[in-house]
Amino acid sequence: MNQAVSTTGTKQGSARAEHAVDLERLVRLRERAITSPDAVANEAWSLLATLASPREHARLASLFAASRVPADLRGDYEGMVLCLFGAFWLSLVDAAVRAGQLLGGIGWTGKSFDPERGIGWNRLTRSSRLPMFFAMPRYDFDRKGQELVGFRFDLRTDRSPLTPTQEVLAIVYANPAYGNPLVLPNTRDELVEFVPGVYLGRALWKDAGTWRVVGYFALRTPAKGRV
Repeated sequence: MNQAVSTTGTKQGSARAEHAVDLERLVRLRERAITSPDAVANEAWSLLATLASPREHARLASLFAASRVPADLRGDYEGMVLCLFGAFWLSLVDAAVRAGQLLGGIGWTGKSFDPERGIGWNRLTRSSRLPMFFAMPRYDFDRKGQELVGFRFDLRTDRSPLTPTQEVLAIVYANPAYGNPLVLPNTRDELVEFVPGVYLGRALWKDAGTWRVVGYFALRTPAKGRV
């Protein structure tokens, strides 16, 4: 038993040290962003990409807690799914997302925001139309350029139900006017500013009246030609 306690204590100590390093790095990135915003945004995006695994969600939770509500998001943002977890079907979605990336980026490309109307929507590649049809044949996507547009949501600055002391940009899919399919009406995304131009999001799912985190994603202001 003593050995088990010692092993657990070592793991916890290692995790705390890892989180401290992450937070220190985040502080340095934000300081540098004042003079080198583009370089810092690229470095921050690369950092988040290294955490794109369910086993890293504790580190992402720590970074999310250390971030702040975005000041002003408008227009199109490039997206990156970091991880989905917490249920078997979410693991399947996570695997599908990664397979789509390997097949040339089939799937989710990001989100768009219209702050004046307090709304937004998700964007997918045109090549997603066939798999989306089989997954949800009754849901109609709109087209915008070379992308599909759908899964609309309402926006509001709000306190998180999981961490009431933290203010987030809440992305809510429950409006029946949007006709969102599957589990989306019971899903809530929350977004914070990681560094200027790069945003960390987490997906919450309401199960039996209780919200829990089931995934993380990232958004960034797109460079010319990305979206």
